[in-house]
Amino acid sequence: MRRTAPAVALAVLLGLPAAVTAVLLRGPAGYAELGLADPGAALRVMVPVLRTVVDLAGAATVGGLLVALVVATPPAGDDAFSPTGRRALGLARWSAWVGAGAAALSVPAVLAETLGGRLRLGPDLVTVMLARGEPVSWLLAAVLGVAAAVAAGEVRRWTGGAAVLGLAVAGLLAPVATGHAADGLGHDLFLPALAAHVVAAAAWLGTLGVLALVGGDARAWWRAARIGTAAGIVTVVSGAVAAGVALTAPGGEGVGPDYTVLVLLTAALAVVAGGVLLRRRTGRVAWPVELGVLAVVVGLSAVASRAVPPVQAPGAASAPAAILGYGLAAAPDPWVLATSWRPELTSLTLALVLAALYAGGLRRLAREGARWPVGRSVAWFAGCALLVVATSSGLGRYGPAVLSIHVAGHMLVATAVPLLWSLGAPVVLARRTLREAPPGGREGPAEWLEHVLAAPTLRVAVNPVVALVLVVGSPALLYLTPVFSLTQPLGWLQPLMTLWFLLVGVLFLGPLVAGPPNGPGLPPLARLTFLLASMPLHALVGLDMLAADHPISRTPVLPADGGSGQVFVDDFFVRLRLPWAPDLLADQHVAGVLAWLLGDLPLLAAVLVVLVGWSRQARTEDADRRADLLAGLGSR
Repeated sequence: MRRTAPAVALAVLLGLPAAVTAVLLRGPAGYAELGLADPGAALRVMVPVLRTVVDLAGAATVGGLLVALVVATPPAGDDAFSPTGRRALGLARWSAWVGAGAAALSVPAVLAETLGGRLRLGPDLVTVMLARGEPVSWLLAAVLGVAAAVAAGEVRRWTGGAAVLGLAVAGLLAPVATGHAADGLGHDLFLPALAAHVVAAAAWLGTLGVLALVGGDARAWWRAARIGTAAGIVTVVSGAVAAGVALTAPGGEGVGPDYTVLVLLTAALAVVAGGVLLRRRTGRVAWPVELGVLAVVVGLSAVASRAVPPVQAPGAASAPAAILGYGLAAAPDPWVLATSWRPELTSLTLALVLAALYAGGLRRLAREGARWPVGRSVAWFAGCALLVVATSSGLGRYGPAVLSIHVAGHMLVATAVPLLWSLGAPVVLARRTLREAPPGGREGPAEWLEHVLAAPTLRVAVNPVVALVLVVGSPALLYLTPVFSLTQPLGWLQPLMTLWFLLVGVLFLGPLVAGPPNGPGLPPLARLTFLLASMPLHALVGLDMLAADHPISRTPVLPADGGSGQVFVDDFFVRLRLPWAPDLLADQHVAGVLAWLLGDLPLLAAVLVVLVGWSRQARTEDADRRADLLAGLGSR
């Protein structure tokens, strides 16, 4: 570690002069387009430099946790972490503290940048902070960094380390949610692509840097190279998607030329880093070269985050396109819903990855000559396809603009997709196909799966009472409280809400339909009781939406001048200014009916599945009893 520390530090610190040089070369470009005054050279340099520090520290935190969890794993059955993994956890903890400090400093720096270089204390400062959003995201990143640093010092289990990794990733993504990717034409594609780009680049850079510091054997370097290759592919592909969206907006010609240059230069360096990775795996290039190139990419990306992309050009987007990221020209009749596809990258990627993993398991079973029920495979792939339809077809495209379509998509994701996935029995397939580590061998995917399934948090979440509260309480909290009106304008939150509905549906229906991953589970009668109990509760959500005498999309908004005047009510759907916009209250009544039907019909199907399984179990038990009786008579 002592021999490699200077090389790692030198390579990583290349990101800082790269950021400073890029800032000085581009000058005060971008501030006029955003309606802001030039804050001065000091702040123009300070803000991207602080972001570079946050990103580099976040990469070290993510990399340290990946090294501890995946790369330098101990032999199966031993301690949760190897000595190398413990050192990596220590690095992750200190990196999280550094990142939290830089994020905290970014709050006043960004506020001062917004106010033209002068930070004026007073009540108006809070209004500016909330209006801009970006300072709040940096404050959140600082809080998440502190939480990750504290938790990393207390990790004792593999699942605890995985939870800290989630905190570290959330800290990296908080500033992305309020950055330039969250606004303008195509931001529904730009934002998730950039989020994947940031996380993948952090995993690539961090894993390599931390392993170089803590050291590792050939097996650890092999695993790190596998992670680097996968993360490198995601980095390049997601970066290409983000750049393609950001640079091809109609009406943005001539706007943000500095952004174009920075993006193209960063993309070229990312490709170079990928080539260096391939040559390093063959022993032709040393790892400090790859580390240095990646650090420069991080620095240039931090500067690019302060530039104005063409998608934010004045007049580049209509009202719905500016709010949603795309236009909606035609009314949503059945033909339009069936043909108006627009990829929702988060759910689409999840569906493709899960389908590929399941197909890989089936292929391994086929090579071994084992058989797998066709019905299970059909159910799993149908669930993946339905997830894509619910989020990327016209249902997903028009959902943010029409409440009834929004509810239909969420109910399919929360009930129908989890039911199909439960019938696919993915845990059974994984346990049959993932090879366990040999005696004395390092832990692998089979052991990691068992760590997750045995996690105390998961055991609590799959408890039928807890899962029932989650699966019924989630739509009730969203649609029957002001939560919907407050969150609907936050486009970056919509994919996360979809994933949440999907998760609670899996937690509820999985153990009731397919049985829990560990243990015999509830008897059939108890499973039927929970399923039947959830049906009227789902119906109540729909009935409440039917009985409401005002649209639930009304949003309380503070006065535009930031004063203490009366709070007025704005409506998100009205702000879209769609020429074919439906009557909000009538559409809400349709949404109530859909919430009732699409929430209860899959549950009714789940009841039938449990009844069929119970009937088969009873017939099997009767046959076993008759066989035992005949055997007893024969022995006499």
